[in-house]
Amino acid sequence: MSLETYKLLASSLFKRDGKSKIEQVPSIADMRLMAKRNVPKMIFDFVDGGAGHEITLRHNESDFQRVFFNPRSLVDVSKQDPSAHFCGRDFPLPIILGPAGLVRVVGNKGEVSAVKSAGKRGLVYTISTSSSYSIEDIKQVAQGPLWFQLYLWRNKEIVDGLIERAAKAECDAIVLTIDVPLNANRLRDLRNGMSIPPKITFRNAFEAMTKPRWLMDITSGDPIGFRNFVGIAEGNSALSHSEFINKELSNLSATWEDLKKLRERWPKKLYIKGILTVEDALDAVNCGVDGIIVSNHGGRQLDSTKSAVSCLPALKAAVGDRCEIFLDGGIRSGVDVIKALCMGADAVTLGRSWVWGVAAGGEKGVDRVIDIYQEEIRQTMILLGVSNLSELNEKMITLPAEWQP
Repeated sequence: MSLETYKLLASSLFKRDGKSKIEQVPSIADMRLMAKRNVPKMIFDFVDGGAGHEITLRHNESDFQRVFFNPRSLVDVSKQDPSAHFCGRDFPLPIILGPAGLVRVVGNKGEVSAVKSAGKRGLVYTISTSSSYSIEDIKQVAQGPLWFQLYLWRNKEIVDGLIERAAKAECDAIVLTIDVPLNANRLRDLRNGMSIPPKITFRNAFEAMTKPRWLMDITSGDPIGFRNFVGIAEGNSALSHSEFINKELSNLSATWEDLKKLRERWPKKLYIKGILTVEDALDAVNCGVDGIIVSNHGGRQLDSTKSAVSCLPALKAAVGDRCEIFLDGGIRSGVDVIKALCMGADAVTLGRSWVWGVAAGGEKGVDRVIDIYQEEIRQTMILLGVSNLSELNEKMITLPAEWQP
């Protein structure tokens, strides 16, 4: 068999109608399964898992199934406009690529693949403080808008330094995460013996060897670490950086006064992530934030908190139009996006979905993730009987009685 014949045969196995395998992935659930096949179990569980017994993690997704549509028919929906307005500008879709740390552990260039994909579509990419690429590295490859995710750490000089770097990188907003005074136990990671950076041990060596492409990918280049701390923390690996964070930065004494000081320090948009109660939402608004992100950290912090989506109606009723409101957690389809917008969200943030895309196919994987959401958003708009997202409202859905504000 000639080389050209072999290439043609191989191409036919992985393409249909001119599309690659990754371009044919039909849903986010299928993207998750493709990601699972591409990386060792310990890496997949690191991304996929939650805190404790994963009660909150499961409800983040399943509670969307308790929300039902009230569609209208015989409405002209020949044109659909899925664009959204937030952060002072228009965006082609009501989705934000939210912060995720150390994505390089899944291979395929990690965060770089995601920021390039988001930029091509004009969507926000949120740089994580725990990114495996520095703020400056991300800025260098970014083609679209950037936000920066921050923690109120104990060392004010380090926090101020990160804020200055975010400003130099022209980030449009800071996303302050408030629900991580310390890291919760993630039982999957403990059972798997997961470490950062991943270590090949007798326990996981066989499985790692069955993923040679992943293994070669993560062992090439610089050591995996929190690159925003290079030159600040001793050492050059995620392990040394993690020890530095735990010993020097973890802050159990942060208060709303610290948020007020950050508001004075940062002139652009300020969003606060980790809001679940009306009391916290009102305190945040009174501190002058521009928006709240309804989130339980994807079920990765305090287990047995309520799902993010179940908290949204009461929070929207409490803050009204005093600030923007975003939903984070369990959003696995365009249907979920539309439900969130009907409940009053201005947009949603995605986490695991885009990381699965990176693990499944790098930049093209994230491209497909965004495509899936866009296709499903448009289809849901048509079937619901709306042509513009501004038409969505609470009358178009039926909520569980206990969610009512």
